[in-house]
Amino acid sequence: MARNYYEVLGVSPQATDDEIKKAFRRLAREYHPDANPSDAATAEQFKEISEAYETLRDPERRRRYDMFGPEGAAAGGSPFGGGQYGAGAFGLNDLFDAFFGGDVFGGGRGRGGGPVRGDDAETVMELDLSEAVFGARRTIDLRMPVECELCGGSGSAPGTHPSRCATCDGTGEVRQVRR
Repeated sequence: MARNYYEVLGVSPQATDDEIKKAFRRLAREYHPDANPSDAATAEQFKEISEAYETLRDPERRRRYDMFGPEGAAAGGSPFGGGQYGAGAFGLNDLFDAFFGGDVFGGGRGRGGGPVRGDDAETVMELDLSEAVFGARRTIDLRMPVECELCGGSGSAPGTHPSRCATCDGTGEVRQVRR
């Protein structure tokens, strides 16, 4: 029986993506087999930490894990099997990302230029069984962020166009490699 992935990483079920990533990086440095070459137990702990991180970092797999447990997250949508990506979908890029914070081999989940997409709007509404089965119409009041009237959401002054920073290439962080 697999342990609770939140317990493995030492985070709460309400943890943010950043908290999960920080916990994984801290534990990966401590339990990585290269840091403990003569200890087989730490290699097993590292595998468990990696599996927990791979599940909790992906919003869809995390949702399935919260609903169905480890089998549901590994099964690709159903706790009854048949998924394309199993718990072993941990790649070499993920290991480099854990230690160096980047996509070393190109492609994959690299940072693109431009603004980061925001979270989806959500609200909680209680329904009785008949409303859930047959549907219902309700009016709700939501407070939503509004696009800036001056720049139209581009972040640029009127009449100008956004341009990519020459120093960081639009990533928002400067990387330096020293040998």
